[in-house]
This record gives sequence, C-alpha cells and structure tokens, in this order.
Amino acid sequence: MAPVRLHLDTSDYAAMYNAPPDTPEARARDRLLEMKAASLIEIGLSHHVVFELLQNAPPQYRADRIARAQMLTKLCDRNAFPYPSDLGQGFGFSMEGLWIPRIDLENLEIEKLVQATMKSISAREGLNGHERRAVSKRAYFVEWMRSDPAASATLVQEQWPLLFAKDFVGRGDFRRYLLGELSRDEVNKMLHFYITDPVSVYEIWFENYGWDNPVTDRRDKIANKLADMLSGYKAMLDDQASLSSKIKGALAETGDKALPEAGREAIQKLKLDVQTFKAEITSPEELGQHPAWIKLVGDEGALVASQIFYGLYREKRDIKRSDAIDLIHAMYLPHTDLWRGDKAFSALLIKNQVKYHERVVSTLAELPDRIMAEIARRTNELADRPR
Repeated sequence: MAPVRLHLDTSDYAAMYNAPPDTPEARARDRLLEMKAASLIEIGLSHHVVFELLQNAPPQYRADRIARAQMLTKLCDRNAFPYPSDLGQGFGFSMEGLWIPRIDLENLEIEKLVQATMKSISAREGLNGHERRAVSKRAYFVEWMRSDPAASATLVQEQWPLLFAKDFVGRGDFRRYLLGELSRDEVNKMLHFYITDPVSVYEIWFENYGWDNPVTDRRDKIANKLADMLSGYKAMLDDQASLSSKIKGALAETGDKALPEAGREAIQKLKLDVQTFKAEITSPEELGQHPAWIKLVGDEGALVASQIFYGLYREKRDIKRSDAIDLIHAMYLPHTDLWRGDKAFSALLIKNQVKYHERVVSTLAELPDRIMAEIARRTNELADRPR
C-alpha cells in the first residue's frame, strides 16, 4: 500500500517546528514523524511553502530560520510537489526534492559549470603559458586535472564561478567527474541538492546572494490578476444581464411598437446566443478547458482553479494577497491524498464543492486521525478485492 501523500499548509510547519511539549501542535508533529518513520505517509515540499516559511531575517534570527528549514527536511526528506507551472508540463511528485522550477536546473548543469570555470580561470591574471593552454580546450583541461591535481584544484577552488558548492570542488567531486569517475547524472543530482535542500537554500538565497524573497512579487502579481479577472468577469455578467433585459423588453412590445416578424426572429436568435454565452461564462468546466490554464497547471489543476475562481465570485470576496498563495497551494489538490490549507480558503473549497474538496483537512489537530481513516479505507479496499 502506497504511503498517504500529504500537502501541509505553511502555518502548519510554523506551528510545529518550535511547539512546546504536549501542545496540540507538538502532538501532531510527533505523530506525523512517527507515521513517516513507519512509511505510512509522505509529505511534499513546495516552492511557496519553502519561501513563505523561511523568509529573510536579520542575523539574530538566523538560528530560527535554520530550525524551520531543518523541520522541513525532517518531515519531508526529499519528497516534493513540482513548481506549479511545471504541472502543466507533465511533471509530478518528486522524491529527489525537485520543488524548484525545472528551468532553474538548467543553470546548474555540470557541463555549463565546467565551461564557466574554465572561462573564470582564463580571466585570472598571472597565469603561465601551461595554465592558459590548459583552460583553452576541455580536453586540455581534463588532462591538466589528471596530471597536476594540486595546482589545478587550487585554481578551480579560487575561480569557482558560484558563491556556493565550493565543498563540491574541495572534496574532489568536480575532478572525479572530469576524470570519468562520476556520471553526469550523478553529479547533477549532487548539485541539485544545493538548490533544493531547505537549509542550503536559505544560505544561498538570502546570505550568499542577498536575493529578495521570490514569493512576495509573484503573490502580489497573482492577487492583482485575480482581482482584475473578477472585475472583468462581473462586468461581462452585468453587460449580459443588461442585454437580456433589453431583449426581453423588445420581445414584449405590442401594438405599433411590436417587432416585425423578421426582426422578432433575429431577436429570438440573439436571445439564444446570449443565453448560450451566459451558460459558457458561468461554467467552471468551460473555463477549465481553456488552453492557457491547462498549459499552466494541467487538466485537473485548470478545473480546480476555475472552480475556485467562480467560488470567489459567488462569495463576492475582496481578493487578499494571501488568496493568491492559497490558490497556488490548491493546485496540488489533484496530486495529494490529504490537503491542508488556510482555514478560510479551505472553507471556500468545501462550500463550493471544488473537485477533490473531500481531501481537505480543516485543522492540523485532526490530520493524524484523517490519515488513519485513509489507511483504514485502503486496507478495507484491499481486503475486499477478489483473490
């Protein structure tokens, strides 16, 4: 029986990582860790959870951020949901920690690093003729690494083009790859660890490079887009209602103001067209078939997203920035067995019967029991199968 796959909300990790003993959060955490150790569950990391939870902080809070990152690793190991837009490219749940955009992996490819390292060394002042020749071609570079390991390793370490993964060079893995002792795939997986392990990500993203949190800008853009879409959608429905009212009025005219037969037929046809248009724009299934949505988050994600959109419209909610992140988290509903999210957003999913809403778990405290119920259900299914 496969493990029960879980998506946890960012608030769950924040509540659990430093929960005092014998609190509901600590008990939930300990139960999850026990279930994970027994291979009953697998919890997936995701891009937005990682960066929502870690965030940049002054040096005095560094220990807190590292503790958060360690909690992510303790609960999730290398299990991860793909970056949302990679869902539309067919990528699924990963056991290699691949929660980052797949396109980012191309920038940390060993052959690109070999070329970048050679270029960096060649730009260094004071090289002798032998060293310049060694970095002029890959074959010469490999031979130099083979014949003069000490000198070549020193220059590679000094001119390494990244602000991280220097231990990868220091322990000899870079040289071993060039000498054919490690495969390209093996080395790329080693490099991927640096940009997917939560502790390493915190150090690289915020401390080594000093980048801004990527979630903030993306969250605001999605929230603004949602607000614009809902405003435009409301305007379309208002226009449709106004046109329907005018059509109804025209068809009701009598006497001298009554439409001639030909005009009446044309208006009747327009009435049917307007009704069809309304049926289409108020159908989540129709919107979920839009190629742009499917390309972005896949078939199932597109339907979930469109149903959420209509739910937001029906509830006439003002779009908050947090709704954008909740919408992104909800894209994993089709790809998990039990799903935790924001309380208000979870209520919206259940109330509007968004597809897979039965997988929503309302509170962290009830999650262990829901897991055991799912395991019992699967056990009964297996027992009922013909042998």
